[in-house]
Amino acid sequence: MVGRNRSTMKQRLQYIASRLRTSFWLIPTLMMTAAIVLAQLFTSLDSTYEIGHLPGLTWLRLHDPSSARALLTIIATSTISVAGTVFSITMVALTLASNQFGPRLVRNFMRDRGTQVSLGIFLSTFVYALMVTRVLGADAGRTEPSLSVSFAVLLALGCIAYLIYFIHNVAQSIQIDNITFHINREFRSALNTIYPAEACRAPDSSREDLRDLPQNKDRTCVRTRKEGYVQLIDRQALIDWAREHDCCIQLQCHPGTFLYHWGVMAEVFDPPRHLDSQQVAQAVHGAFTLGPQPTAGQDIIFSIRQLSQVAVRALSPGINDPFTAYTCIDRLMDGIGVILQRPPLPNCYYDHDHKLRLVVSELDLSHVLAAALDEILEYGRTSGVVMRHICAGLIEVSDICCRREDRQALYELMLRIKEDCAISLEDRFDIAAIEKQLSKMRKLLE
Repeated sequence: MVGRNRSTMKQRLQYIASRLRTSFWLIPTLMMTAAIVLAQLFTSLDSTYEIGHLPGLTWLRLHDPSSARALLTIIATSTISVAGTVFSITMVALTLASNQFGPRLVRNFMRDRGTQVSLGIFLSTFVYALMVTRVLGADAGRTEPSLSVSFAVLLALGCIAYLIYFIHNVAQSIQIDNITFHINREFRSALNTIYPAEACRAPDSSREDLRDLPQNKDRTCVRTRKEGYVQLIDRQALIDWAREHDCCIQLQCHPGTFLYHWGVMAEVFDPPRHLDSQQVAQAVHGAFTLGPQPTAGQDIIFSIRQLSQVAVRALSPGINDPFTAYTCIDRLMDGIGVILQRPPLPNCYYDHDHKLRLVVSELDLSHVLAAALDEILEYGRTSGVVMRHICAGLIEVSDICCRREDRQALYELMLRIKEDCAISLEDRFDIAAIEKQLSKMRKLLE
């Protein structure tokens, strides 16, 4: 039980950390707080010790307190001005990313640590200089703030270095190769979390045909209290609650699903008699986290759609960049290959007595293929080179496909591509090449 509670706590902490990482305020706030503490520390040291009179540190000594105040004022005004410029450049980059690559990718720019630290160092330098100037004005003539002013100069030099880094970082971050690389890195991380290897699977779980499970008429439907995307489901909390009350819970949604405020999120079979429906619903609601947008924590479709969105934008007449679409298609096919090589996701979870406690709604390969390729096929069906590139990738994943239901999903996709090409393509070379590719794909699947 302790291990399960730790797993639940770790899951929650990872979700909170992911939310905090996409915020612009956390890192700058921490750095400004540290600047206030350092300002108090260094001014206290200056008032206690005469740093400038120590052997080897005479170069830190200030001979004119008014010059020190002027220097701090210059540092404060210049850093806050540059902070405004940095913020403006960041807004331009976000606007460019939203218009060219899709609004979903703004989140990836906001997660960039370099941008957050750049904003933080300018703001923290301003706050530090402001705090030291205040103390220097109050203690004029009584203390010699050698250490405090020297550290302010050091921070100003650091701001210059970070300004150069920030410009370089923005120029790098808006390059499409770097954008797809970072999306793919998050995609692979989500794949390794959601589709773990066999040795990392929960021991009390299995994948069953839901039609073979016993249907109990004694059930309670749990409806949502508000609309939103399912961001996180605490499965272990649901299993523990079902074991405690000797019942079974079947989920009607998965992470990434948009729930309407009247939708059914779960059904509780053999609900406990000593609890009313409101108490049962409250327990189930506590295991769900809903939000205004999906997240990548437990939702593999989120990262897939980010890559798909970049490919669709690249295929639009206004941009017309098939090479970016090729990159996204290659990343998507690589991820689909990972899913095909991993064991299927379990949909039934049991307790230590091997009693069924939780039945989840998991995605199959047909849903993954639809999320990855539906929009690309819709907007790229008239491009022979794009369709050939998709078929080439599907041949590669068909070669490693072993499960019957996965082969069926790929076979249905192949039939759709064949029909789309027959309707939309006019070039005889493209039609012949794609028919040859689809024939090879059919042989691999059969």
